[in-house]
Amino acid sequence: MKRITLIIIILISIFTLVFVYNDDFLYSSSVMKITSIKTVKEDTSQNQLGLKEEYYTKKITGVITNGKNKNTKKQIVYEESYSSVVTDKYRVGDKVILDGSDINLKRDFYIVLLVVVFINLIYIVGSYKGLLSIVSVIFNLIVFYIGLFLYFKGVNLLFLTVIEMIVFSIFSLILASGLNKKTLSAIISVIVSTIIMLVLIFIVVKSTHYNGINFNEISFLTIPLEDVVIPELLIGSVGAIMDVAITISSSISELIDKDKKISKRNLNKSAKEIGKDIMSTMSNVLFFTYLCAGLPIFVLALRNGFSMYNYISTNFTLELSRFLIGSIGIIMTIPISAFVSIKFMKRGAE
Repeated sequence: MKRITLIIIILISIFTLVFVYNDDFLYSSSVMKITSIKTVKEDTSQNQLGLKEEYYTKKITGVITNGKNKNTKKQIVYEESYSSVVTDKYRVGDKVILDGSDINLKRDFYIVLLVVVFINLIYIVGSYKGLLSIVSVIFNLIVFYIGLFLYFKGVNLLFLTVIEMIVFSIFSLILASGLNKKTLSAIISVIVSTIIMLVLIFIVVKSTHYNGINFNEISFLTIPLEDVVIPELLIGSVGAIMDVAITISSSISELIDKDKKISKRNLNKSAKEIGKDIMSTMSNVLFFTYLCAGLPIFVLALRNGFSMYNYISTNFTLELSRFLIGSIGIIMTIPISAFVSIKFMKRGAE
């Protein structure tokens, strides 16, 4: 049955890729397939720091693949830079979207390709549970969209965030592990950890008033920072907290299944050891996730003469705050998950 399902998924994937590659007719703007690229002119610019940037003027020739001008040839003169900070680099065979004087790469095929590879791999590795995780992601996106819709209707964003985190946790964990004691204990652990983390964030915010944190990246907001920053910190941590909670809960459940007479002391000891193993890795996941979000600007700033200290102190403090809050949530979840799981799943032990 699994093999048949895999074959069906592969066939659907191939059909989807073929369709998306040939969906030019769906676009209102002209789509052109590049047949040749010639460099007409090269130039070099140098800034005050002595850094050089190469610029190219290229003549792109292609064939229109949709609309009333379908199958007609077209030439475009295009400016390209070596770093591609504000321009794209094109190759022969690429499809581009022409919108007046603008030219943009047609990316839908590459995005769908990544989605197709993801779905196939997740089914090969995780079977039907893997497909359920995709259902979970789709459901969470719908819930997130509903939350934004209610926010624009006047509902408090922090209240919506807490409710969404509870809904995310319940639905995701039930799909991942089924409806059982270990899932219930993980859900309770996530909710308790979230509430405690929310209290800690409020204490820190009220005592520091955001001193030491630079909000340059969200300076365009026209609403109070509290309305966005605290919900952002909570949502950024919920995934890691859920992962830790279900890991601890599943481990304790497995230990009890293997040895019904295992004591609460040994369960606590095992939970601590498991927590030590996952604590650093999960914290590193958060750190590198937040680091990569600002990495392009970070590299650009260093290349243009900013010192690492100046950049971190002026632009990276918010990312560090997100990392620290998330790591605190992970650390808190370990003992909370252990306590709740042992209470739920271990009865009558010494």
